[in-house]
Amino acid sequence: MDFSVNAIVRKMILTIAALSFLLAVGVFIFFRSADAIPFIAGVVVATGLNILKVFWLKKTITKISNMDSPNSAKATYQIQYFLRLVVTAGILLIAALAPDTIINLFGVVLGILVFPVSMQFTRFFIPPDTVIPTKANPDFGQDAKGDM
Repeated sequence: MDFSVNAIVRKMILTIAALSFLLAVGVFIFFRSADAIPFIAGVVVATGLNILKVFWLKKTITKISNMDSPNSAKATYQIQYFLRLVVTAGILLIAALAPDTIINLFGVVLGILVFPVSMQFTRFFIPPDTVIPTKANPDFGQDAKGDM
């Protein structure tokens, strides 16, 4: 199996898309009317944000894996985490201020919650002995024995 960073990103995006699709279909079945459209719009907005956050997280991991100092890597990760949090709060604020006929805040909230769920799904399928990429060990995806 391929456990490179790109493969993990691909799995995360597919998981986010699948869970968001299931959420949207479930809401449509529940409402069975045009009332579901603002909720589904919220899920779609949150799905786009989640996919953006996956690419942003990949960029952050790649950046900190090439740093020499653990302190600067930690600081960089914390800053990037805070920025992702601010962007998420901004999207929630926009959804809260938008009319309910356009986008439903609850749909955005549930859609945003898909991100941590997809991280756990993806984490479940990655073996625990997968090596983390660093400058000293650029072979991300190799397990401890060197097998794929």
